[in-house]
Amino acid sequence: MRFNLKSVAIVGALMAATCVPASAAPFTDGLFNAPPGSGSFQTVAGGSSLGAWTVTGDSVDFIGNYWNGPSATGGYSVDLNGNGQGGITQTFDLAEGNYVLGFYLSGNPDGSPTEKSVNVSLTPTTSNDIANPYTFTVPSTSHTLNYTFYSIAFSTLGGAETLSFASNDSGAYGGVIGGVTISAVPEPSTWAMMMLGFAGLGFMAYRRRAGAVLAA
Repeated sequence: MRFNLKSVAIVGALMAATCVPASAAPFTDGLFNAPPGSGSFQTVAGGSSLGAWTVTGDSVDFIGNYWNGPSATGGYSVDLNGNGQGGITQTFDLAEGNYVLGFYLSGNPDGSPTEKSVNVSLTPTTSNDIANPYTFTVPSTSHTLNYTFYSIAFSTLGGAETLSFASNDSGAYGGVIGGVTISAVPEPSTWAMMMLGFAGLGFMAYRRRAGAVLAA
């Protein structure tokens, strides 16, 4: 049987494109770019909408230009303590597969406690990689915030998934969330087909270059 690398490359590319899980109603607004208003910050009460998110607990503060969001992702941020202890939650659909949740954590430097504490949950998924509580120690009262990045690997059988961030601190100065992402992780078989496809494409390019040199 003749081994056709061009066919292998095409098949590998097609399988790589079709095997990655896709969301029917994907996770949105992880950068908090659909704010309820403008200005330095705005307090949003529990039960209200914050873009694609729903506010839980007492309230949260959507942060406009009061301080910076994560430099790595841009976007805005949310102080999980508005007038009191609060949180945010969002429900969305995922296809069956493996995913990674990423988020940036900082803290409101304007008041105590110095160490901010936040819990993260994914429901109905239970991931051994969730290491609650997530904490951030505020180094100073500077309004140029530093952020720590966290990632959580999880798997789902597909369907509705609820992601929640909740403050563990009382008062008006809590943990700050920004740059939330959910990324699909290709299965090992998909990676293998992608590598085979790329190898085939590379070999085809090499053959073309070699042919052009001989013709010259």
